[in-house]
Amino acid sequence: MDSKKLEIRQVTKEYFQGIWRDRYILINLVNKDLQLKYRRSKLGIAWSILTPLGLVLIIGSVYSIIYGADPTTFIPLLFAGLNPWLFISGTADGGTIAFIAAEGYLKQTTVNAQIFPVRVAIVNFVNLLYSVIAFFTIYMFLQPMLFSAKMLLCIPGLAIMFIFCVGLANLAATINLSIRDYQPLQSLILQGLFYATPVIFPASMLAEKGFAFVYLVNPFYYIIEIVRTPMIGETVPSAITYIIAILISLLTFFFGVWVLMRNKKEISFKL
Repeated sequence: MDSKKLEIRQVTKEYFQGIWRDRYILINLVNKDLQLKYRRSKLGIAWSILTPLGLVLIIGSVYSIIYGADPTTFIPLLFAGLNPWLFISGTADGGTIAFIAAEGYLKQTTVNAQIFPVRVAIVNFVNLLYSVIAFFTIYMFLQPMLFSAKMLLCIPGLAIMFIFCVGLANLAATINLSIRDYQPLQSLILQGLFYATPVIFPASMLAEKGFAFVYLVNPFYYIIEIVRTPMIGETVPSAITYIIAILISLLTFFFGVWVLMRNKKEISFKL
């Protein structure tokens, strides 16, 4: 047991040391990705705001009619939930090609492989921050009375979610090297989880129908909840929600680190 703990500690130390050593390469790659993503686009970075906003308006309008919900309350709830989900799914999806897209670096240089899943997570996180700013700008006009200090709790929620997503990216990047069918499989799983997770509907809808267990056993629910609930400003997540979210985030992160580092020496050979 002690040897296992020592191994995990050593692997984690090596993981962070590698990122620190190649931090300037990581920063340059992130800047390059952000610049290339919207190069020659007239709206540029505004697409990071318009894409989730467009989805929210379309889905929100339809669901408001179907369920008779008030658009001024339902659409912000949807926007606050869809933003974190797009970050999670985008990071997991981008993670599957993190090493494949960096084949030149990994085969021709001594750069540490662990920076590439982190690169994916940071790029998607920056786009998420733009969307969060857009949410608060719009929400200020729709529900100005709900703005309070409670909303600041979305900051630790975003940090916890980022750690969780780095773990997902590490796992996706490593698994996809050995199982090239993993990318479509993961997309299918995430698509199913999207409808099983209270993203486009409030969790109370499942609870009222006796299906609360659907989201209570869903780890994505807790990760999204600690971001969405503070953003809405009406209440704050319970302490148990934070505890569960932190545990899920840390377990996913350290498991992702362990899987990546155990396979690190073989990454360039599998490309």
